[in-house]
Amino acid sequence: MAPSPQVANVTRTIATHQPDVLVLQDMDWDLKGAAVHALQTQLKQVGTDMPYAYVPPSNTGLPMGIDMDADGKTGGPRDTQGYGRFPGQGSIAILSRLPIDEDAVQEFHALLWKDIASPKLLEKLLPPEAIATQRLASVFMAAVPIETAAGPLWVLTHHATPPVFDGPEDRNGHRNAAENLFWLQYLDGTFGTRDNAPFVIASQLNIDPIRGEGHKETLSTLLSDPRLQDPFATGPSEDHHTAAFDSVGKLRLAYLLPSSQLNVSAKGHSADPALRPDQTHSRHRLIWIDVEIPD
Repeated sequence: MAPSPQVANVTRTIATHQPDVLVLQDMDWDLKGAAVHALQTQLKQVGTDMPYAYVPPSNTGLPMGIDMDADGKTGGPRDTQGYGRFPGQGSIAILSRLPIDEDAVQEFHALLWKDIASPKLLEKLLPPEAIATQRLASVFMAAVPIETAAGPLWVLTHHATPPVFDGPEDRNGHRNAAENLFWLQYLDGTFGTRDNAPFVIASQLNIDPIRGEGHKETLSTLLSDPRLQDPFATGPSEDHHTAAFDSVGKLRLAYLLPSSQLNVSAKGHSADPALRPDQTHSRHRLIWIDVEIPD
């Protein structure tokens, strides 16, 4: 059976860039990994063999049994740990040409928001009965080691909630900021186990440095941390947007932030997506970097 036009466009874009490691955002999760396996098969048919995959379960669509959006019901897509009409909708997957050390993966999807936020803030943002169970990650958070000839390269990934679609309490704005700052706490050693191995934050931060909504000061804190670098930092004549929408135009939402000890030898992105999603594979662009790992 021939792939759909959308899948054909996705595989064509990926094959054009021939990545060693690919982080896919907004890909549905299923228990047996059938969707990712099908994509691997399609990629191999167009000359891109990525035999290794890390496909974690997701917080999206995971029922909380609480009326989170105050609509009088408890079974809607907003009444879940992360927005989703079914468990695993719009999750994350990592494909790799290089082996993934799955035994060493550090997962943080079950970390509670209250473990990093002040009680007074959460009392303003969440229903009282949700504070004890609301997770931080709206989709997933994981530190995933990739085995290279020069040693492990850690991929730190998450998909932050958009800082919109809420009310004057700014629940999603605060959650977006907390998700994006998590990796600094990870690098501090507050969560997980850290060594000096190089890393790349490969995430959908879902906030533009200048345009759109969100806590810009929080993003600035992340991007200015000396332990990482921003190869796509914009200059006066640059626009490294990664998505285009009819309502708000072009925004930078996806980020690749390598650790400071890595040498970025090249960078780029795929062609600009059409504003109409039915004309292309996605409203989001593929972004890429080439890095050299020091001895």
